[in-house]
Amino acid sequence: MATLVLKPGSDRRLRSGHPWVYRTEIADLKGDWSAGEAVSVVDAHGHFLGRGFYNPRPAIACRLLTRRDEPVDGAFFLRRLRAALGYRQAASLIAEAYRLCWSEADGLPGLVVDRYGPASVIQPLTLGMERALPWITEALGRLFPRGPICRVDDPTAARIEGFEPRREGGMEVMVVEGECRFTVSLGAGQKTGLYLDQRDNRRIVAALAPGRRVLDAFCYMGAFACQALKAGAGEALLLDSSAEALAGARRNLALNGLEARAELRQGNAFDELRALESRRQRFGLVVLDPPPFTRRKEAVEAAARGYKEINLRGLRLLEPGGVLATFSCSHHVPPALFEDICREAAGDAGIAVRVLGRLGQSRDHPVLLTVPESRYLTGLVLEIV
Repeated sequence: MATLVLKPGSDRRLRSGHPWVYRTEIADLKGDWSAGEAVSVVDAHGHFLGRGFYNPRPAIACRLLTRRDEPVDGAFFLRRLRAALGYRQAASLIAEAYRLCWSEADGLPGLVVDRYGPASVIQPLTLGMERALPWITEALGRLFPRGPICRVDDPTAARIEGFEPRREGGMEVMVVEGECRFTVSLGAGQKTGLYLDQRDNRRIVAALAPGRRVLDAFCYMGAFACQALKAGAGEALLLDSSAEALAGARRNLALNGLEARAELRQGNAFDELRALESRRQRFGLVVLDPPPFTRRKEAVEAAARGYKEINLRGLRLLEPGGVLATFSCSHHVPPALFEDICREAAGDAGIAVRVLGRLGQSRDHPVLLTVPESRYLTGLVLEIV
């Protein structure tokens, strides 16, 4: 096994509990190596720090998988995935749809595994995890015998890491979440199917919906709108730029007998929000759940302008006493910054709001205190006063 030697002082992050090694922190790589294979990591004095998959292509060249002197093999992946399942079982997080493995937070940096009914959906985010898929699928087969396994790669991650993205599966499953049923086409659409990180938040927001007119912007598969209508919302307008997403939302509305109280509209959410405001439309509940406006730290300022714009429009669309549920899913926009953005939006709109709740990702997406990047979803529930 090759040995990756760090520059003096570059071991501080690893010793504090963070697993990432940046390319600029590497002094030497000794021995035979191949991109995507495991290497031992040592400090400048040769002291062992751990093992992880190495890839010279991205800025994050290595992510520690273990801090012990142990092989990274099929048995290793089985132990880690079994531990991830055990955590969720002990915390009563097992449902018909849930996240089984959340990358660094489950000790498998670069790997996401979601469960939909009997199926496991794998998303490798690093070259090392893509190369380790035979071990991963074998481990999942041991944990969930006879359960189908699908693969849904993230094209951006694949491009950065240097592997060809693939989507395998093509099967459709139906899962129950709360009072609603959802059809999920595995291997199609964004992420791995539903936005499972919003599972808890959909329940919280739905509790505020009875009797209200709902706007679900960036609606994707319509999960927020479905839950709100099922909870007693009067009607809902669903906005999304994707015809494929709206088709999925329409199927889910029909599956739950809610289509008569819903309108679906395709278009750019920024334009549609402005158009609704110009027509003096008003809603009792507005949900803003956009895709990440930035994946790069350098673009945070531009992302902040986008978040401010949609929150300004969302607040202006609320009726007296209305509620805004607004989210950011970029870890480059931490909760404090997101709150500042929403505060500025409310100030510019001239609207006083109280904070009903501060929200985050569902508990099956655990957060490591020493890895702040594992916390990426932040939300606010705001009420006009």
